[in-house]
Amino acid sequence: MFVGREKETKILDQAYRAADGRLVVIYGRRRIGKSRLVEEFGAGKKKFYRFEALEGLDTGGQIQHFTAQLFAQKEESLAASLQFRNWNDVFAYLTDHLLKTDSGAKPVLFFDELQWMAAGQGKLISIIKYFWDNFWKKKKVMLILCGSVASFMVRRVLSSKALYGRVNAEILLRGLFPDEAIRFFKDRRSEEELLKYQMVFGTVPKYLEEIDCSQSFEQNMNRLCFSPAGLMLNEPDRIFYSQFREGRTYQQIVTLLQSGSLSAGEISVRLGIPSGGGLKLYLDNLEHADIIRSVVPFDRDSRSKFRAYTLVDEFLSFYFKYMAPNLSTIRESTSRKLFEVITKDSFDIWLGFAFERFCLKYAGILARIMGFEDTVLRAAPYFGRSDERFQIDLVYRRSDKVITVCEIKYQDREIGPQVIPAVERKCRLLKIPRGHTVERALISIYGPDKSLRESDYFHHIVTLKDILRKA
Repeated sequence: MFVGREKETKILDQAYRAADGRLVVIYGRRRIGKSRLVEEFGAGKKKFYRFEALEGLDTGGQIQHFTAQLFAQKEESLAASLQFRNWNDVFAYLTDHLLKTDSGAKPVLFFDELQWMAAGQGKLISIIKYFWDNFWKKKKVMLILCGSVASFMVRRVLSSKALYGRVNAEILLRGLFPDEAIRFFKDRRSEEELLKYQMVFGTVPKYLEEIDCSQSFEQNMNRLCFSPAGLMLNEPDRIFYSQFREGRTYQQIVTLLQSGSLSAGEISVRLGIPSGGGLKLYLDNLEHADIIRSVVPFDRDSRSKFRAYTLVDEFLSFYFKYMAPNLSTIRESTSRKLFEVITKDSFDIWLGFAFERFCLKYAGILARIMGFEDTVLRAAPYFGRSDERFQIDLVYRRSDKVITVCEIKYQDREIGPQVIPAVERKCRLLKIPRGHTVERALISIYGPDKSLRESDYFHHIVTLKDILRKA
């Protein structure tokens, strides 16, 4: 099922309609739907050629695999007997025999999993640059370079000297928006259940495709995560060891952030990693992969170099909380209700924290719902320096001199007036810039009860229904 991706599809369509050659780079974590996006874009196009590399092959193996795909798309049996020594020979043949423009259709070259095609070497990028400059651009080709190892795509492609100034469009593909993700369920599950799935699995299309809409949340959790053959049981290994060279170090960082936000200095001390360029590279790569995110806390100047790093990958947060400590039990268990057994005393509390992360991640959507999306200067949490227990999960600073303080509540009932004293305390302790007005927002599952609503205390009210409906 293909849903969403309107913005990305528009970028690809614009590149295709351009009169000249166009170079597009797409990257993002595995299973996020990069290949599917390009396949949907390429459907029905007369000259769409896809070449997918395989993980683990050396340069010779990659060339052999590439040429097999080349000959299959060229549909000439005699060509299959040809053998090429290097990438130059491969691309020369491709240029002469595949990229003909006599039909008037723009040729599209799609190189998928580029990091494996390069076989750990940067030389391929320079060869691609040569053919782009001298042949493909002149033939008005649309070249799409795609990869799931974000560090490779950023450092070796986007930031490479070879392709500097040549990339016409860059797409970092992230998860779907909440209102897009619910389309996978075709109105067969409740909104509350849909939120739980998004807080556990995020909005990664491949994960959502595996959910059986004829089963309950608990049944799906047991089948996917808490059974010996569960699809998600080994997913973290695939994430860390296929995307990063030093998978263990990246996994240690993510495990540490599972317990809360930390600065680079705090991560350095706890893991014994020097806080210089090495740690920054690890953190940057995790951020490019959309596994963690760095934010400047609201109480810091927006120009501050201080960053608090937080885990934003929903499934990894769930995995390190409940699955990683119980892997032996999961692999040996025959129970069909292991999920309920393992999570029974703490899952509601975990969902509360997960809802806070959900709201921070989709702060832009919440601002749109509340009607001030175009005025947002910053959206960040606030940490009280003098009181570690004092925290506001989400605060907006707006260009119209308004500070919007959000109270986020994950409860299975409407919120009553008892919430007011806690919000008042937070507003008093928050340092408000001179000349600014404070507004209060309640973000919860079911909204306020009649008494709280009649008090007219909150300026903005956002419910789960508001978040999941098409904005």
